[in-house]
Amino acid sequence: MPFSTNPQLGIDLVNTVPASDIASGRAVPHKIGKQVWGDDGRLYVFAQAGGAIAASTAVCSVNATTFQATATGGGYLSPATAMATGDYAWFSKASV
Repeated sequence: MPFSTNPQLGIDLVNTVPASDIASGRAVPHKIGKQVWGDDGRLYVFAQAGGAIAASTAVCSVNATTFQATATGGGYLSPATAMATGDYAWFSKASV
């Protein structure tokens, strides 16, 4: 399970934040577009799902302006949990 190597505590690179939690009043835990390095050598970006995204295997693109992630091909790997439209999570990509 990867963890952040940035000098910040409390970043959970594994779990997703369902849109239903946000609608119920939970705050979005990070600013979308935030990037951190993981101890697995990957770069992670916090983004919002722009549609349904399969767990762990979807190759995703992340829009550099809106930080909406879509399973339409790209350089990012989807998180370990399947996502619905509007969910938030960390998407990873190889750094080299």
